[in-house]
Amino acid sequence: MIKFTLWLVTQDGETSDKWRSVFSRARFSVTPLPNLAAINSISKDAWGLAFVEICADGLASPGDLKTLLNGRNNIAVIVFSRPGKVSNSDISGFLENGADDFITSDIDEEVLLSKTKAHMRRLLPSLNMARTLIKSADGHIETDRAAKTVKLRLPSGKNKILDDLTPKEFEIFFMLLGNENHVVSRKSLMETIWQEKSGHVNFETIDKHVESLRHKLGSYGENIKTVYGTGYTYKGRAEGNL
Repeated sequence: MIKFTLWLVTQDGETSDKWRSVFSRARFSVTPLPNLAAINSISKDAWGLAFVEICADGLASPGDLKTLLNGRNNIAVIVFSRPGKVSNSDISGFLENGADDFITSDIDEEVLLSKTKAHMRRLLPSLNMARTLIKSADGHIETDRAAKTVKLRLPSGKNKILDDLTPKEFEIFFMLLGNENHVVSRKSLMETIWQEKSGHVNFETIDKHVESLRHKLGSYGENIKTVYGTGYTYKGRAEGNL
């Protein structure tokens, strides 16, 4: 399970206490930070969301946010303020300088949680593509992005190394396994793997890669389930037979 952290940067003790309670009930890891500069101490291996109050210490202008986030893709930032305390032009400035969203401190708790989960889903593909090794939850499959290989556990207990996947097949499987039991859309696969060339790729191309991948994985390929109209998901199981 990938661990995300929520960081709270605010001088508003009431909002901090309320949101910490909301997030803790949802079993999120929450860490208050004293000021914006404290984000610099966050490891680049840590992933999550920073909720930053617009009047927080260190956030005097939208440019402060842009400087802080330069080179960081592991943290999404949601700026917030008390209702009516910031102009539309200021909100636009923060969004244009790196903030991923803007909310007010009186936001409904359910909406707050839904927004948080939505931003985490957006971060997830980037997180997985930055990793080198990914294992299935049952430990039967291991993908090595550096070697471009997939290791499968056979019923005998021995391992089989697949080294004949094409680059695109490997990246698709790496992304599916990294999001085990979660749906990965064809659009997400296209934009993450093909990147700037995604506009020249259609969904049928992705489907063909997936079909070839299923064949090469043997019976493990049966774990790749089609979510019609959306994309694919890798559903782990207790045992695999090849």
